[in-house]
Amino acid sequence: MADPKATPISSLPRGPQGNNEDDQQFIQNILSQMSDDNTESEKAYNQTQQNYNRHQFAINQGEQHQRNQQAIQQQQEAQYEQMGGDDQYEQGYQYQEEVPLSMTDKVKSVIKLPLLFLVLYFVLSLPFVRTFTVNQVARFTQNGNYQLFGSSFLVGLVGAIIFYLINRFVF
Repeated sequence: MADPKATPISSLPRGPQGNNEDDQQFIQNILSQMSDDNTESEKAYNQTQQNYNRHQFAINQGEQHQRNQQAIQQQQEAQYEQMGGDDQYEQGYQYQEEVPLSMTDKVKSVIKLPLLFLVLYFVLSLPFVRTFTVNQVARFTQNGNYQLFGSSFLVGLVGAIIFYLINRFVF
């Protein structure tokens, strides 16, 4: 059932020309214009793509490598100039040749630390050092058992600190 207010299709105007052949021509004109626009846009896209490829890949790898090497060399020259010329540059990059050690020097370097440990152990094991540490720990504790452990810990801590300081600053 059609709506009574609706206009039937047959009563609608046929457009400016009013016949079927003109409608076909009108559609053909639109399609040909769309086709022309499509080919123009494809040509423009291809041209843009070619320009991009030409620009992007214009430098070959050999030229790029040479440019990179030149940039590195310029950076090194700038660092050389910042260091103040020949004297400071050569001082900053001098290599010291390792002098071969004699047998006595090798023995001294090997025996140094164990000998230091032996001397520290001997000094810290002396009876007056032991009684001194026990008396110092006794000030803080009432139990004799803790005094023995505390004095051993204190002697070990003092020995470790002395060993570190001598090793760090003397040897």
